Amino acid sequence: MLVSEKQPEKLLILGSDYGTIDIAQQAKKRGLYVIATDLMETSPTKAVADQAWTVSTADIDRLEQLCKKNGVTAIITGASDFNIEKSRELCKRLDLPLYCSNDRAWQISTNKRLFKDLCKQLGAPVAQDYHLSDELTEEELNAIAFPVVVKPVDLSGNRGMSYCSNCAELKTAFAKAKEASSNGTIIVERELHGPEFYVNYAIADGEAVLQFFTSEHNEPGLPDNLYSIIITTSYQLKKYLAEVNDKVIEVFKQAGCREGIAWVETILDEDGSFYLLEMGYRHGGDIITAGYKNICGFDTIDWMIDISCGIQHSPRDLPKPLTEPTDGVAASYYLFAREDGSIAEIIGLDEVEAHPYVSMDIPKREGGSVKALGAMGMARLHAKNIDELCATIDFINKTLFINDSNGDNMFVKYTDFSALHEEHYKGLCEYGLAAKGAPC
Repeated sequence: MLVSEKQPEKLLILGSDYGTIDIAQQAKKRGLYVIATDLMETSPTKAVADQAWTVSTADIDRLEQLCKKNGVTAIITGASDFNIEKSRELCKRLDLPLYCSNDRAWQISTNKRLFKDLCKQLGAPVAQDYHLSDELTEEELNAIAFPVVVKPVDLSGNRGMSYCSNCAELKTAFAKAKEASSNGTIIVERELHGPEFYVNYAIADGEAVLQFFTSEHNEPGLPDNLYSIIITTSYQLKKYLAEVNDKVIEVFKQAGCREGIAWVETILDEDGSFYLLEMGYRHGGDIITAGYKNICGFDTIDWMIDISCGIQHSPRDLPKPLTEPTDGVAASYYLFAREDGSIAEIIGLDEVEAHPYVSMDIPKREGGSVKALGAMGMARLHAKNIDELCATIDFINKTLFINDSNGDNMFVKYTDFSALHEEHYKGLCEYGLAAKGAPC
C-alpha cells in the first residue's frame, strides 16, 4: 500500500445515512478531524463528528465555500448514490481525491439500463426484457409474456418498482415508475422467482475479488422483497462461483471500476440459473461489512476512507477471495416500520448497543417520522456460528422497542430462525462439511 506522507486533516461526510456513523468513528480513530453535513439538526453521525453543518448535501455552491474556508481536504459519503454523486461534483471543484473518477463507471452503476446492456454485451446473465415506447402500443403489449417487473433505471431499494400480471397492471406500473424516476427510462423484464443474493467485491487498480456472499430473508407474511435479514452464507456459493463470478468481475472491469467496493444483486430463478438484477459502486445500505470485518479481518470502511484521503491500493492489498464457507456468520437486521407514524420513544437501545456482537445504526430517533415498510435503522451482527447469530437476533427482539405514541412497537421483528438454520446447513452440505454440524 502506498501511503501519502501526510494524512488529510479534515474529512467532510456528506449525509447522515447508513454507514456514516461507522465512517465518523473510524476516521476519528485515525486522527482525522470530522465534519458532517446535511439538513438534519441532529443525528448519531453528527453527534460523533467534531463539527456539524446544517447545509443540504445538494447545495454544492455553499459546500464549496465552506470547504475552502474550513480547509477540508477529503470528502466521503455512506450508502447513498445521491450523496456520492454530489461528492464527485464537489471533489472535482476542489481538486480533492475523487471516488469513482471514471464517469462511465458511475453511470453504469446507477443506471439499470446501461448495466443490463453491458451484461448482455459480455454474456453475463440478465432477465429477458421488453423495449416499450411511452405510448405502450397494442403491438408492444401483445409481445409481452407475463408476469413482468416494471422499474425505473435510476432508483434502488424497490422504489417505483411493480409486479404485473396483465396489461392493465403494466400501464399503471409504467406511469408510477415514470413519476418516481428523474431519468424517465423504464425497464420491463421477465419476473424471476427464487432466492435473492447480495454479492460484495473489493477492487484495487482495476482488479476485483469476491469478498462476501449473502442471502436475503423476509419475515413470513410480509412482502417477499422486504428483506429484514441479510446474512452471509455458503448456500449456492459454489454454483455462483462456477457460473457467474468471472462474468461479474469482467462487468466491473469493462465498466471502468478501478478502486473501492462494488456489489451485485442476483436471483437464482426457478429455472436453475442466476440472473443479475443491478449493481452498486458503493457500500450497500445494509453495511454488513461492519460485522463481517470481525470474521474476515478486512475493513471496507477503512478501505473507503483511504481512497477519500488519496491513499492508493494495489491488488496485493485485497482480501483473499471468498471460495468456501467462513467459520463465522455476519448479518444485517433491518428495522422496517409496520406502518406510517412517528417515533415516540426507543427502549433498550443502550442494552443492545452494549452487546459484544452488535453495532447499531439508527438515524431515525425520537420525534422522527417513518413511512410504512421504510427502514428506521439496522443492527449489524457477527457470531461464531448460526446458533449464536439467531440467539443475538432473538435478544434484540426481546430487548429493543421503537414505540409510537400509543406505546406500540413499530418495527418488524424477524422470527423465522428455522429458515436461517436450514439454509446455513444446506450451504455447508454443498461443501461436504457435515463435520461442522450440517445434517447432510
